[in-house]
Amino acid sequence: MESINIHEVIISKDNLHIISADAAFYSFMGDRLYLPFEKFVTEEDKKVFHTKLCECNGERFMMRLLGENGKKGCYFSRIKEGPSENSVAVLLLYAEELVETRNRLKKAVSVRNALLEMYNDTYFEYEPKDGMIRIYTMGRMEQNVENFNPDEFERRLTISADEKQKKDVHEFITNIKIGTRRFELRADRNLMKKDGEESPMTISAMALYEKGVFSLVVGCIHIGPAPVQDVQRKIEVDSLTGLITKADITRIAIDIINVRKVRGITLAIVDIDYFKKVNDTFGHMCGDEVLKKVAGIMEKEVGEDGIVGRIGGDEFLILFFHAENMEHMRERLKCIKNNVNASFPRNVEGRPAITLSIGCAAYPKDADDYETLFFLADFALYRAKEKGRDRYIIFDKEKHGDPEAIRNMKKNGNRIDSRGNMSMGDILCVIMDKVYRGEPYPPEKLLDDFVINFGIQRVMIYEGAPYHITYVAGEGRPSEELAFATENYINLDGYQEEFDLDGVLFLNNIKFLEDRIPKAYRLLEELGVFSLIQIRFRTKNGKPAVLSLESVNGTTAWNRSNLHYYRLFTKILSELL
Repeated sequence: MESINIHEVIISKDNLHIISADAAFYSFMGDRLYLPFEKFVTEEDKKVFHTKLCECNGERFMMRLLGENGKKGCYFSRIKEGPSENSVAVLLLYAEELVETRNRLKKAVSVRNALLEMYNDTYFEYEPKDGMIRIYTMGRMEQNVENFNPDEFERRLTISADEKQKKDVHEFITNIKIGTRRFELRADRNLMKKDGEESPMTISAMALYEKGVFSLVVGCIHIGPAPVQDVQRKIEVDSLTGLITKADITRIAIDIINVRKVRGITLAIVDIDYFKKVNDTFGHMCGDEVLKKVAGIMEKEVGEDGIVGRIGGDEFLILFFHAENMEHMRERLKCIKNNVNASFPRNVEGRPAITLSIGCAAYPKDADDYETLFFLADFALYRAKEKGRDRYIIFDKEKHGDPEAIRNMKKNGNRIDSRGNMSMGDILCVIMDKVYRGEPYPPEKLLDDFVINFGIQRVMIYEGAPYHITYVAGEGRPSEELAFATENYINLDGYQEEFDLDGVLFLNNIKFLEDRIPKAYRLLEELGVFSLIQIRFRTKNGKPAVLSLESVNGTTAWNRSNLHYYRLFTKILSELL
């Protein structure tokens, strides 16, 4: 793993499968994505791993993990409770990087101290955990010279202040306590001195968040004329999340792509799924906390490798630098998505379950200018929503078409949900209204509407006893010869036993069948199926039928929470078939 951060891996208590991790750990996993965490632990360290897992007290210990090449790496490790009752967090720091990290940090601190000393500045830190403000001065060595709690610091600053300055100081202290992202205090005199010497003072500060949790405020106290950079236009930040505003991140993106033509930029648009329901159900205060935490998770993952901005109520824009490698980009997007899932898990009483939809495109691979790049990332986001949300889509010209074709499709496409804002339930209501009002609605048109609006790659319907293919819609339609040659897989001995008691077969990877029903696995492979959901139902005449929703352009991670919509669709089919 190349990152020098402490890697946080969230694993399930039940089966030790990895729920979420950072991009560096996903890279470390490589092709071993579906292995439980204990498979990465060396045999000689499995006993201590399981002991610490049972204790789950955050105590530090050493553990060796196996890389893809079988090489062992030694990690400083801790295991603590995870974000949900059924998870734990494994914190890892690669031991061999500690010396290099220490040297880099030592150099960074030396540079910071030299700059502060050059301007005769001091700096302070505030930790909400202990509620103390610590002030440091720079000289030949860094020294902690004064400690205050926030109220004491406010009294210190207001000794020689007038009424207006007292209000400004009180607002500044409040911003420290609540963790406002960026803020400052200006005065025409040095409020740190009891006699209020006649020298202007500027205190600039910002709060730091760890995965959305307020952890620290750092600030610089400057005595004298305002620094030169204050004359320049400041980048505006969103007051709630501390992220760059839409106007500024757009300006930066246009400058980088259209003007300076910096290669290797990937643009990602991130949308919080069904955020309006969060506000309506849990209240706007909860909604604000969700926005701040999601912003913090994205900032942590992006780090120095890009910029994150808020471009709408629940929409964000990320500019990734040096991001030519799309496989690495998949790891980063997966990390952001999974960390949000793990931070807001399902079935926690009183808390919303939060998922993200993400679309992204790369410059100059996909487009020559910012406007087209944004359009393609937005299209990819729309596809992510169509496919059931809680996923990321990376634009691919071969798969999705060129920009002009997409523009024509968006202009002329017959979509029920033309703006991409309707829920699956809303779309089904529109379809049901057409069916039950007796409008002419051929099954072929119904299936096309379903494929387009739900983002399903391919739909097949099997009817009869034995089953035969009767309808196909979507991408990758098999030829008549192929359909006839392969359709028998669904009639093979043992296949129907794979359905659950509700008549549903949920396969996120058809490899599950490779050992259980080898012939069914081979025939599905010939059909080009990677994963599927199948639901049994009966036609209007009582004939047995199966609705098959299939991924044919790569494995789709089906969302179980959408299953009730698919089951409802079979009820609609029962009225027409």
